[in-house]
Amino acid sequence: MTLSCSAGSLAAAEPLAGTAPVAQSWIIIEQPGPWGRHALTDSRLDSEIGAALKSASADSGTTVLLARHPDRLVRDLHGAALLKDPKDASLNIWVAHTAPGDTRMRHGVTRDLRELGSWDLSAIAHGSLPAFGVPVKDPTLFICTHSGRDQCCAIHGRALLAATLDQLPSGDRSTVWEVSHIGGHRFAPTALSLPSGGAYGRLSVDDVLRIRDEDARRIVSTLNYRGRTAFPQPLQVAEIAVRDLAGVLDRDALDVLLLREGRAIPVKPAGTLPDSEVLQLEVRHVDGRAWQVTVCREALPTSRAESCGGDLLDAHVWRSSGISEATRWT
Repeated sequence: MTLSCSAGSLAAAEPLAGTAPVAQSWIIIEQPGPWGRHALTDSRLDSEIGAALKSASADSGTTVLLARHPDRLVRDLHGAALLKDPKDASLNIWVAHTAPGDTRMRHGVTRDLRELGSWDLSAIAHGSLPAFGVPVKDPTLFICTHSGRDQCCAIHGRALLAATLDQLPSGDRSTVWEVSHIGGHRFAPTALSLPSGGAYGRLSVDDVLRIRDEDARRIVSTLNYRGRTAFPQPLQVAEIAVRDLAGVLDRDALDVLLLREGRAIPVKPAGTLPDSEVLQLEVRHVDGRAWQVTVCREALPTSRAESCGGDLLDAHVWRSSGISEATRWT
């Protein structure tokens, strides 16, 4: 019997740390109805708009996803999802910048998605959010249910979404949405929290309720935590290592920099890292503390599939191999 990709990942003891998708900023667009494998270009989203967003997001540092909410939907005679009130064609949009120290989000509604065509996704990745909607501080959690990409998200993600909404008071249900492919369905069920950019995997309902409580208090524990999407994956591992070592919970207290020739260098949105199996990083706390973290790229001893039905592949992961206190940076 072939294992699902999520069961195979567990069997291979693949760690969650350092597996979050990488994006400095996110745009989430409400789009009811089915999503094909490539949601932006294979859904009811206008094809020109979808293609333009897909092209603009490539290598920009901003990722665009689609979302929907069961409380907003009804089904037609063919089972297709539609907005409950077709007269209300206003669609929700979230735009979030996830960099620590500059974490913020705007939310609004629109009847015409063509206005997104004027948005500069590279500028958004650098923190220049469009003058759209209103600033919001309360977090929203997005659970991946993208069946067009993988059956694990369809089965586990949808079950988690339904069970979570059943546990929430009616006034809180609008804070949890289903979303298209986040990345890493082998860790299903997966979720993305905005505006923090925290990515999570292998979730239960209790995990989601805990994460929502932590989000509300602007803290992050490392349970089910894949990493912060503002950081490339090796930097995610370093952040998690310091949180575990020093007991840091404050959501925005840590930044991670690349050490090169003794200098700590910020990693720019959509920037590249040295092609090396070992990286030296510096994690800085806003209070002036700092840690030097060595991360290594290692092969998993057991192969596993990226997606359900895919071939078994030799995989590599980033792990922390050493951590020590560094000179205060203030």
